[in-house]
Amino acid sequence: MNRTLALIFIIPLSVFALNEWHIQSGAFKLQPNAEELFVSNDTLDKHTIPQPVVNLTAPLNQLSNRAHDYLYKQGRLPKRLNNTTFSKFDLGTLKTLQSGDNFILIVDEYQSYTVEITNIIEASNGNRSVFGKVNDHTNAFHQAVMTLTDNTLQGQFNAGDKSYKFESFGEFGWVSKI
Repeated sequence: MNRTLALIFIIPLSVFALNEWHIQSGAFKLQPNAEELFVSNDTLDKHTIPQPVVNLTAPLNQLSNRAHDYLYKQGRLPKRLNNTTFSKFDLGTLKTLQSGDNFILIVDEYQSYTVEITNIIEASNGNRSVFGKVNDHTNAFHQAVMTLTDNTLQGQFNAGDKSYKFESFGEFGWVSKI
């Protein structure tokens, strides 16, 4: 169990932290080139790649009473039920997201957060570790991480002074304030 937790949370968080540190240290600064570049409209048209657009009007999870019933029957309810909402997750859409995409995560009937994906690490078995920034509605950005397998999702994020954990087993899962 500890090894699984390390693979799911600690290793991706460590990779994310090292990546952020490397970016913040200035290692990616480019030296300006003294030569002028000439780019025509024809060149731009030929090399512009259309980017996928994620529809932000439809959140990737919806509150669901069926989720509670399903998880109860499966014996997969969280240990603490206070500050927990049950949701139906759209795992199919989550599997198609790429770096730079945004998605909305609903945490309860009154609160949702927008997450911008900053990095995705895909394992050889198809599992994806997804890292992102959470906008906490004060235009401050915080860290988010989730691991997505064929039929499960586990993750957590911080939003100011609040922290949330979420899991799904198949399409049904929960979001809990920790």
